[in-house]
Amino acid sequence: MSSKTEKDRLGKNIKRVKPLLKKEEAIVRPSFKKMLIATDIHGDYRALEFILKFAEKKGIEAYIFLGDYIDKGPDSVAVLNELLEMKLRNPKKIFLLRGNHETRDISRWFEFSDDLADETELLEASNAVFEQMPIGAVLNENIFCVHGCIAGTKHESLKDISKKDPKKYLWNDPGTEDGLLPSGRGGGIYSIGPDLIKKFMKQNDLQLIIRGHTSHQEGVKLFCDDRVISLYSTLPGTGPRARAAVAVLEEKKIKFYYYRKTKNGFEWEDEVKQLDLK
Repeated sequence: MSSKTEKDRLGKNIKRVKPLLKKEEAIVRPSFKKMLIATDIHGDYRALEFILKFAEKKGIEAYIFLGDYIDKGPDSVAVLNELLEMKLRNPKKIFLLRGNHETRDISRWFEFSDDLADETELLEASNAVFEQMPIGAVLNENIFCVHGCIAGTKHESLKDISKKDPKKYLWNDPGTEDGLLPSGRGGGIYSIGPDLIKKFMKQNDLQLIIRGHTSHQEGVKLFCDDRVISLYSTLPGTGPRARAAVAVLEEKKIKFYYYRKTKNGFEWEDEVKQLDLK
């Protein structure tokens, strides 16, 4: 349950950040020397703090978050406040993409809604802000970031992506079988085959897709001949092998940094994986 102070803070942040987000296109295009990509914070304020301290030490210039800031964890409102205030302080260096939990259909059912159970106007105002968030980001002109996946249509262009109808980009997943296959997530949601992903990337002159959305215990999963990176930046489980990850894009390489839960909090692993770009 969030405190009154956090709720008051959220109300103020929402009023200030909405005009900033409204000005942003559905697809934003950050281009910096060193960028951090993280996703699915899901109300885990301690994990967010841990990631931000790491980023500060690494000299990160810009931050791209791939949605799902709320629900599942205990601190949805605090996480949202922190990220909105980061956006307010550095609007051209902080990018908050929309996730499927930042929709009216989902936000009214879980922890965020419970936190704001006595604040219906604040919940409505939050959803109005979510609707202004960008749907995707293109980093350094050829890396596409999105919460879910592509739509999988025949002639799909980045120019056609709109804030008004983002469902497929927030919900779809990359698949291992070619074609457009129904998803177990529900009606109107699909598993996108490698053939359709490669076609989309060729049509839009892209080299890589980075997405979140899918909870897994590896931190990073690769699809489509290593051209789709599925990232998860908080810990969905507490097992000894569960780990989370963030990505750092610097020049022609992406490095993946992994962390695990310890008795006293979190700890970064020594292992760092690198993906070289063309």
